[in-house]
Amino acid sequence: MRNRERINRRAFMRSFAAAAAAAGLAPALARAQSPAAKRPNVIVIQPDQHRGTVMGCAGDSQAITPNLDRLAAEGARFANCASTGPVCCPFRGTMQTGLYPHTHGVVKNGIPLAQRFTTFAEIFAQAGYATGYIGKWHLDGGTPAKEGGPGLTEKSVGGFVPPERRRGWQEWNGYEKSHEYFEVWKYNEQGRKERVEGYDWEPTWQTDVCLDFFRRQRDEGKPGLYYLAYGPPHLPEQAPKKYLAMYPPEKFTLPPDVEANLGDDLKQALRKSMQSYYAQVTAIDVEIGRLLDGLKDLGIDENTIILYTSDHGDYLGSHQKSAAKLRGKGSPAAAAFRIPLIVRWPEQTPAGQVFEQLVSSVDLAPTLLDLAGLAVPEQMQGFSMAGWCRGEKGFERDAVYLGLGWNLPVPPVKKFDDPSKFDESDKSKWQIGSWWRAIWDGQYVYRPGKGGWLYNHHADPHEMHNLIDSPDYAAVRDRLGQRMIEIAQETGDPVLDELKAMLA
Repeated sequence: MRNRERINRRAFMRSFAAAAAAAGLAPALARAQSPAAKRPNVIVIQPDQHRGTVMGCAGDSQAITPNLDRLAAEGARFANCASTGPVCCPFRGTMQTGLYPHTHGVVKNGIPLAQRFTTFAEIFAQAGYATGYIGKWHLDGGTPAKEGGPGLTEKSVGGFVPPERRRGWQEWNGYEKSHEYFEVWKYNEQGRKERVEGYDWEPTWQTDVCLDFFRRQRDEGKPGLYYLAYGPPHLPEQAPKKYLAMYPPEKFTLPPDVEANLGDDLKQALRKSMQSYYAQVTAIDVEIGRLLDGLKDLGIDENTIILYTSDHGDYLGSHQKSAAKLRGKGSPAAAAFRIPLIVRWPEQTPAGQVFEQLVSSVDLAPTLLDLAGLAVPEQMQGFSMAGWCRGEKGFERDAVYLGLGWNLPVPPVKKFDDPSKFDESDKSKWQIGSWWRAIWDGQYVYRPGKGGWLYNHHADPHEMHNLIDSPDYAAVRDRLGQRMIEIAQETGDPVLDELKAMLA
């Protein structure tokens, strides 16, 4: 009953806010917007595939992350944040729109984000913010099979995104998809690659570009929004040697599920992968330190909101028994869907707060808009965490809804190399794919259907004992299944009827 009341109250407040805005009363309901010069800057830092637990501040004694630890100590860390669609594109669609993947339609990798959905960058830009983006975009629908350039190999495939498809991001150094961190390049406005001289590690260049953006906005007296989409710790396993040296493979302590599931050869291979993964995390941590110091040197750190998160985690051997799948994501395994979330705003965020409340990627865009004093569109499906970030009372969610795919046709993405030809009205070659749904209430994660699972994270944090068929947990399955149906109804999930049949 409490949750129904919460949702009804939320619907009421949205209706009331809309009516008040129409009557000219919106300023009485929302925080007054500051003059442009005083409005906060906003930075989203989103490395690719950073597992939520691989930080010193999250309890991982093997991770060397002094700057992430500093960010958390100076801000608020959300210990129970989930990616609603734990692969690259679905998360990014949700991050940009504040909608579930089954609403914005990017339910798997390789599907472009339809133009009809408003992004949070477009809202910031309309409010007078300068906006900038650098790194992997992965919402344009496809990449060329090969793409080199002067002095460049063809392995660093990117995918040029023209201005009309940049979705509110004005100053653009993005690309559709590339994972090559030693070969640093950018696109010119004609869509041709150019080597970036003086850099041999892409994240360092990206940090410098971000700081230069804010230097120019400071000089012009304009607030800025910037998205730093670092590539690591996603594959390939590239990291500067000095960071690799910090992590001798033999020194890693493996979690009990990995110790139980993998043979000696696979454990050795995993330790080598972990060396690269942790080295990449530390290399990104160094860039965060440079960013924090650079913002302070510019004199804008006190009025800059920083949100640190990732699109999904990494198995790092969990739930795996083959060399080909030691690294990965895309399931409701905790290693895949739990992501880091730190919010720092020295002027407003109480330092050192750790929140255990359930939050998810659908909440990130509403939170940034709310913190910046901008109206959150009614159609956004997430909740704002701004109350928690300000040290006030925030929302309470009883469960997080997870899923990938759906039962509707999707474009044949593996053959889709030209996003400009994407036409939602022509579905003659679209195909119906597979899907899964799951729910996480902080204690249990439940995935019904074929190959389903139920894990008790309080008693079994490493997910070693599947309770899906245990009669002792029938009531838990029934409760979580009913909640899944309710959320599917509330959010308009097209798999609702099939989900009901699956749970019957």
